[in-house]
Amino acid sequence: MQVRSLNAVISKGATLGEGSHIITSAIVHPGCTIGANSIINTGAQIDHGCRVGDHSHIAPGAILGGEVDIGKSCHVGAGAIIEQGTSIGDGAVVGAGAVVVKDIPPSATALGNPARPKIM
Repeated sequence: MQVRSLNAVISKGATLGEGSHIITSAIVHPGCTIGANSIINTGAQIDHGCRVGDHSHIAPGAILGGEVDIGKSCHVGAGAIIEQGTSIGDGAVVGAGAVVVKDIPPSATALGNPARPKIM
């Protein structure tokens, strides 16, 4: 089962995994794949061709440019911006308001503008 808010915009060309939640005012564009048990939260924007891995959370107001790859069990904080073509490794955390312009390795925490990853 997937949960979709009545006023979220989800392209017919997007694929949603089992147990995914697309919340109020979120936008999921064509060619996107949202993994199982993932949350695309209030007002988040997932641009064309993005992949969000299983068990990941895209927080309110976050923006993923085109062709972004978010790994499994990741958290992208509120208002974060992920530049197009960027990859976020499994288990990584992107802080609220961060601007990611380079790939983030697995299990790292990335904060700031531009975001700088630290392995915890």
